[in-house]
Amino acid sequence: MKINWSTLTVPTVLVNRTRAKRNIANMKARAEGAEVQLRPHFKTHQSHIIGKWFGEPETTPIAVSSLSMALYFADHRWQDIHLAIPLNPREIPALSSLASRAQLTLTIEHEDALTVLDSLAHSVGVRVEVDTGYGRTGMHWQQHARIRKLLDALQAHSKVTDIGLMVHSGHSYQERGEAGIRVVHQESSHRLKELLDMMKWQGEPLVVSVGDTPTCSRMNHFPGATEIRPGNYVFYDLQQKLIGSCDWNDIALAVACPVIARYPEREEVVVHGGAVHFSKDAANLDGQLSFGQIMQSNADGWGGPVGGGYVKGLSQEHGKIHLPKTMIRDLKLGDLLVIVPAHSCLTMAAMGDFVVFD
Repeated sequence: MKINWSTLTVPTVLVNRTRAKRNIANMKARAEGAEVQLRPHFKTHQSHIIGKWFGEPETTPIAVSSLSMALYFADHRWQDIHLAIPLNPREIPALSSLASRAQLTLTIEHEDALTVLDSLAHSVGVRVEVDTGYGRTGMHWQQHARIRKLLDALQAHSKVTDIGLMVHSGHSYQERGEAGIRVVHQESSHRLKELLDMMKWQGEPLVVSVGDTPTCSRMNHFPGATEIRPGNYVFYDLQQKLIGSCDWNDIALAVACPVIARYPEREEVVVHGGAVHFSKDAANLDGQLSFGQIMQSNADGWGGPVGGGYVKGLSQEHGKIHLPKTMIRDLKLGDLLVIVPAHSCLTMAAMGDFVVFD
């Protein structure tokens, strides 16, 4: 299926199905080679249509980051769902209802959650989040005895079917290049191994779920883990390209935006495509703050990046684009610019609808 450019009148997400399916297959092969289960994080695409590219819903384990996502995918026949964000006690009634029709796994990071689990009417799996360096949520990896005690309590809990640990090395997003990604991965793996060794766990087998797109895209082994949980890899984006997770020809999502104003004297054009379409996540592109990279558009979608072409500013509906004067002279009002966003997850969350092409 080709893009019918003449039908695009507003900012439109374009998804290259061939590239996305290749990314999915590559990560599946990486997980198989590392002998770990792949549990893709579906917060990136939030679509049952794209979700089915990963496999049949009934047999594909997934992670999500909100109750609404969990309900959405359960409604579309996904059965094995890990809600990979710390438990919110206010959602217990809805979580309990969901657990009656799906194999639900919850995430906790404090002993206080044990009493919250008592309120469930149906059993769930539980993962204890461990912080190995990111510093967002999770029990510190050196709290060996505390984590062990919490796992003991979960193992004895009447509403808990299976237990494990969860790690997210989100600080890998601060790296630039495979060497930096490797340092984060090795440090996190070493800390996880130390925790497992010091706990001397002898209870039921633990599921150990780790994952972030940079390390899962570039590393081949995941010491101590039984499962990896990347998400962004289905599309990738400008941030991932600059981190070193992917190449330009791996990126499977871009946004087509119509030109609505031109200012060659200041090397700028303005497109209809703002923060409500891209979010305000940005990347550092050669010392400049960039909300997206302008790509060379063609009949088949897009090619390589346009040198000096980037989104330099966003307001609600406007996108301010830096472009070479020579390119601006050839642009007409209404022409479409194809932009790889800084962060594809937030772009999809903001936009929702998309056009698929091959």
